[in-house]
Amino acid sequence: MSVPASPKPGVPSGAFHDLCALYDGLLTGQGVALSEAAQTDLRAFSRLYDLALEQASEAEVWRQVRLRLMQELSTPLQAVAEWGYEGQRQAA
Repeated sequence: MSVPASPKPGVPSGAFHDLCALYDGLLTGQGVALSEAAQTDLRAFSRLYDLALEQASEAEVWRQVRLRLMQELSTPLQAVAEWGYEGQRQAA
């Protein structure tokens, strides 16, 4: 199975790549043994996204969490003028 390395070209996703390095072995059937902390983190991600995966395998949990992360990271952040800083004269 080919797994895309990044949600969208040009999107800064260093943390996403780190997570993929840790969990993608689950999707390829490489027999990855996760630490207890990694297992806990994976289940926490599933709860953050309200995914009902309590009885699912680690691979299925990561598959769903990965999809949600990719969706979020591929949505561009909107830069709006109202978030800018006021000039010194405008603030006075």
